[in-house]
Amino acid sequence: MDTGDGEIYRELQRRLDRMPVPFPATESGVEIRILKRLFTPEEARLALELSAIPEKLGAIHARVKHEIGENELRAALDAMADKGAIQKLPGKDGPLYAKAPLVVGMYEAQVNRLTPEFETDMRAYLEEDFGRALYSMPTPQMRTVPVYKSISVDRAVASYDDIRKFTLETPGPFAALNCVCKQGKDLTGDPCRLTGQRQTCLMYGVAATMMIAKAGAREVSREGMLELLDEADRVGLVLQPQNTQDPLFVCCCCGCCCGVLATVKKWPRPVDAFQTNFVAKVDADACEICGACVARCQMDAITSGSEPAAVAEERCIGCGLCVSTCPSGAVKLHKKDGKKPPPRNTQALYLRMFRDRYGTAGAAGAVAGHLLGRKF
Repeated sequence: MDTGDGEIYRELQRRLDRMPVPFPATESGVEIRILKRLFTPEEARLALELSAIPEKLGAIHARVKHEIGENELRAALDAMADKGAIQKLPGKDGPLYAKAPLVVGMYEAQVNRLTPEFETDMRAYLEEDFGRALYSMPTPQMRTVPVYKSISVDRAVASYDDIRKFTLETPGPFAALNCVCKQGKDLTGDPCRLTGQRQTCLMYGVAATMMIAKAGAREVSREGMLELLDEADRVGLVLQPQNTQDPLFVCCCCGCCCGVLATVKKWPRPVDAFQTNFVAKVDADACEICGACVARCQMDAITSGSEPAAVAEERCIGCGLCVSTCPSGAVKLHKKDGKKPPPRNTQALYLRMFRDRYGTAGAAGAVAGHLLGRKF
């Protein structure tokens, strides 16, 4: 850990950029400002000794034992985890520590303590290289699923595409957490135009337990979760769960606040950035030209005017908001052909993302190195 203070943040940026979620350099240097808001120089040096795969304290201490005692190391890592700069996860024999991605990770960990300055930097980074690098990946961290009322009852839909069905079947616990994106927009004077609700991040299982304990999430019942999903549909929020068959969270997102939607809706083909199994189509003969679907669409994918509504499929992300309130039933979701199931769980998701970036051999080498005690 002998990198000088002048280069320590750049070196940390390079290391973070090797993770499954990219952390690219920019011409403006906004990524360095973000790191300086999260890490002191000493903490940045220590973060360089962490792996992307969570490890026991002893494995990390073996790398730095000539520079810091084990108790001091534990205290330093705990302090970094407390402010959301790194990951701290429960393990069988004590906590596990690891580098955290910027999203979903360091940024979301700023919920309830976000500052206008951090939010401004984050939005700038999304507009620069980070947004393009993140949302152009073949396997995204999140996916889009239809709202419940837009799914035809005669169509067999897997539970990972029917979040209400998943909520009914999963054992819980459940929690609702403040949305960091909406908090950020509040702080910068541009509050959500769809809802005054801020607890729109819904958590399941171990994620719910952790967020209740450390982030002020509110524990809710299964019925409460279903009510929140119904409310999301009512006000027009897009459902974006973790891109797994067993998601730990579902974000209820709007096009004015959500970093994903707000960034990608500016692209000519937003659909390329989303993993979705559905696309909306309109029966022109049945369309009443009421404009409801146009107002509901968060990706500007529908046009109407004096003509029947038309869906630009290159912009449609299959959220179903246009379907659930169409008075004539003219808009319907259609299943896309050839779509594969999402990764089974969080570990499988990040392994696939890493393989997307570095190939099968690169992913295998990183895992093998970890088993030999090397960080990556």
